[in-house]
Amino acid sequence: MLDFTTIAENPLLARLILERRLQEAEGSAAQAVQHYMLWEVCQVCGDEVAALCHLEAAMTLDPVQWHAGTAEAGARRLVVLNAPGSFQANAPVAMLLDENTEIETVWVSGRAEDREKLIATVRDLKPDAVLIAIAEDDRQAAVIRQAEEIATACGIAVFNGGGWISRVARSMTAELLAGVPHVLVPECTVGRAPFEDVPPFPLLIRPVSSHAGNGLQRLNDRAALEAYVREVGEDGTYYVTRFVNYAGEDGLYRKYRVVFVDGVAYPVHLAIHNDWAVWYYNAKMEEHPERRMEEAQFMQNMAGYFPSSVMSALDGIAKAVGLDYFGLDFGVLADGTLVVFEIETGMIVHDRDPADIYPYKSACITKIRKAFEAMVDQKSGMPACRNGPDQN
Repeated sequence: MLDFTTIAENPLLARLILERRLQEAEGSAAQAVQHYMLWEVCQVCGDEVAALCHLEAAMTLDPVQWHAGTAEAGARRLVVLNAPGSFQANAPVAMLLDENTEIETVWVSGRAEDREKLIATVRDLKPDAVLIAIAEDDRQAAVIRQAEEIATACGIAVFNGGGWISRVARSMTAELLAGVPHVLVPECTVGRAPFEDVPPFPLLIRPVSSHAGNGLQRLNDRAALEAYVREVGEDGTYYVTRFVNYAGEDGLYRKYRVVFVDGVAYPVHLAIHNDWAVWYYNAKMEEHPERRMEEAQFMQNMAGYFPSSVMSALDGIAKAVGLDYFGLDFGVLADGTLVVFEIETGMIVHDRDPADIYPYKSACITKIRKAFEAMVDQKSGMPACRNGPDQN
């Protein structure tokens, strides 16, 4: 089995090794394992077309992606329902949960002829609970509906079911959070060229269903909007959002990420940058010890870090969204108003940052993991002792 370090440091070599193993694999189960690994490695190599071809082949051979975990006998069993796509299409919950949980991923095609087979597949796995880990995406509407049908048919605890995922689309967030105190959701419309009705400039634009800032730009006037559409594609559909300047008094932009588990918000990270277009990967927090010190304050004592208005807003958002597990990216204005950037069901939460640079993170991520485990145990009726004696 190729390890994470090998894949990250030399993905092209990892791809060659896996392609050779695929040729040598005997039987559909062994071939499916190699296809699933190639789906991952090809994405790291930047070849998404090949990655999706490998994923389709794997799903056809075996819709279950078996995880080689270290869970002991008697551990909780969680089936995660995924939609076909790139890394951004689903929440990678296996990166969050540890040896206390046995996880198997079932890939949902959305095709009507696969429904009964997938229901039987999940039942045969005999999980304690099912999590629909699919990120909200109009292109995945049929897959999400089928995943909800599969989960419901199994007659066990279901997380993120009940039609709630579709409610967190960017264009619906303002309506969803209307009336929540201390929350600002910038006006967002879904449009196509020639964009007769757009929010005031400056505005933000991005293709619908894009993630991680792909195609996102801030435009200052109509001429810039027309130029953007000519470059990206006049036949596309776009989210057009009013830009809110969320810079702090020091001129820096702070983008907060929290994840909600069973209605409670937990800090994941804080990215601080001198540019409004900030993500954790481009903030380069490892180069700024003073910014990491502020991130540590946020993660270790969120209630003390934020004004009470923000904590109240987070509580209101949890109630309005209604999902069991979801993430939120946001900023905070000088008056304590929370500015919503994105509600996401496919958000990544992990504990892989180097401890020598981020010594405060591991304990915070552990709290999220324990909260997730407790949620599963409570709603599936499992004994709390499965968390182990050190979970309190």
